[in-house]
Amino acid sequence: MKTHVLLPYLFALLLTATPLAYVLLLPSLLFLTDATYMENVYEPQRLRLSVSMLANGYRLRTIGVKADVDEQTLQAILGEENGYVICSPVITQALQGFDSVDYEGVWVGMGKSASPVFGRMIATHADEGIWQKIVDKRKSEILYIRDNESQYRPRGVPPDLVLTKGESESDGQFTQRMRKALLVNPVIHLYVPSMGEWALPLLGQASLLWTVEGSYKHVIPPSHLYGVVVEDLVRTFKQVTETAATNILADKRLLTAREMHGSWL
Repeated sequence: MKTHVLLPYLFALLLTATPLAYVLLLPSLLFLTDATYMENVYEPQRLRLSVSMLANGYRLRTIGVKADVDEQTLQAILGEENGYVICSPVITQALQGFDSVDYEGVWVGMGKSASPVFGRMIATHADEGIWQKIVDKRKSEILYIRDNESQYRPRGVPPDLVLTKGESESDGQFTQRMRKALLVNPVIHLYVPSMGEWALPLLGQASLLWTVEGSYKHVIPPSHLYGVVVEDLVRTFKQVTETAATNILADKRLLTAREMHGSWL
């Protein structure tokens, strides 16, 4: 092939290879996750998270791991890399019995763990601020459900549209009180930070939409699910890589059903 014909091909190859080589040389951020967390929380945020980590100077690798993982399997997964290792809540719990792992990276757990493997932890407990942000943007009447008096009471929601389960009230009694509230008010959207058995008789009510904590996603019929509140992995992982804090509070976000099904329209 003549030189003047070959040069454009070589130039195009160089343009392609240079970013790839740069990415491969970046330190890794390995995310070990169980299948449920991968589907419910990670997958809808995967593209944004990968781009964000590249912008922060890390190459994201995500690997599905079974909860009964043993040390030999874990060692094979880790290989020779030595960056961050972040574990989903289920995998964090699964590693509680591990005293150590032969890996020089930084181990970060999610949720709670007593394992000495983890030098840093991401707390994933309920975030009151995200619920306030969500109800501030409501476009229709809502009913905000509290499982007990100690739970967060959002500002700006009329008192009769914030329903709290009484300390001595049974699940059945609370369900009946909710039915009455739904008859009085034209409510079509339930916001439920914590769900109990009282919700089961209401799940088949076609006129209701639900926004719930991510762990309750599979309880709600898909056609009735508006959204779930989950960890904002982009902002949370950035905290891990940008700070040296031992304890990190996970940011939360709302994932709508459209985002979960791959539509951003």
